[in-house]
Amino acid sequence: MPRVNIVVPAYNAEAFIAETIRSALEQTFADLQVTVIDDGSQDATAAKAALPDARVRVISQENRGMSRSRNRGMTEVDSEFVALLDADDLWHPEKLQLQLAALRARPDHDFCYTAFDVWHGEARPDYFRQTRDGRIDETLSGWIYPRLILDNHALPSSVLWRRSAWDRMGAFLTDNQQTDDWEYLVRAATQHRFVRLAESFVLYRQHAVSLSRRIPTTNTTELMRADLIRRFGMSSPPGHAIDPEALRKFQHRGWSNFADAHTARGDLALGLRTFGGLLLRGPYRSATLSKMGKSLFRRCVPKA
Repeated sequence: MPRVNIVVPAYNAEAFIAETIRSALEQTFADLQVTVIDDGSQDATAAKAALPDARVRVISQENRGMSRSRNRGMTEVDSEFVALLDADDLWHPEKLQLQLAALRARPDHDFCYTAFDVWHGEARPDYFRQTRDGRIDETLSGWIYPRLILDNHALPSSVLWRRSAWDRMGAFLTDNQQTDDWEYLVRAATQHRFVRLAESFVLYRQHAVSLSRRIPTTNTTELMRADLIRRFGMSSPPGHAIDPEALRKFQHRGWSNFADAHTARGDLALGLRTFGGLLLRGPYRSATLSKMGKSLFRRCVPKA
């Protein structure tokens, strides 16, 4: 039984998957298995993932989505710890070793996550050569539900946790892959302590986004945030409360950005209705009016 099972969901990832898997295999901690779930790819993802290393296992399935792929990968291998790695991200070689050390030093903590760098695919040889010391960010460790409900600091590719916690909590939801991982981690934060390594251990790949891409008609992030607060309240566990003013600011920003996107280049009626709701409910009406004006200007006078 490997000590760590690394689950890599992959869909049409032939351009990145081999490099991603190598970053897992080159960890200074070697007692691991990489479980790749090829989620109905229409390219050579499965072939590119099948590196000549006994620690790599590739499982192909019909396309079922990110969350179902993660759930399947978790059930395929028994292990003491589990980790996620998206098919286009890269790990620093000391990631697992220092995360395991942090959890060993804090047996009452079940999840360990790290800082990360947003990355656009450029060469970063120094990133992998520089050693890390594994220092802890105490401000984002412990009972982090009040912080995680505001902003998802825990990038899925950075998280390592005890398999026992997975067994107690159950699987990822499979409703919306934009929020399923956030829901899981917030749910976990109501039951388990987290420890955060302050240094970056993940290159989080960002892809160019087409301006013509259709803007979602549902604000899934804010709807999920409201649902999480409905389920778990303003304090979870008791004594660890969300800052109400910070919550109002994050909610306003989320709805304001949604309204801006539609007013400037999407469904104008939906954007204006959303702005109208913000003005009706308050607070921050001056900021809302200012942003609405700028959104309308951008729609009427698009960039050349």
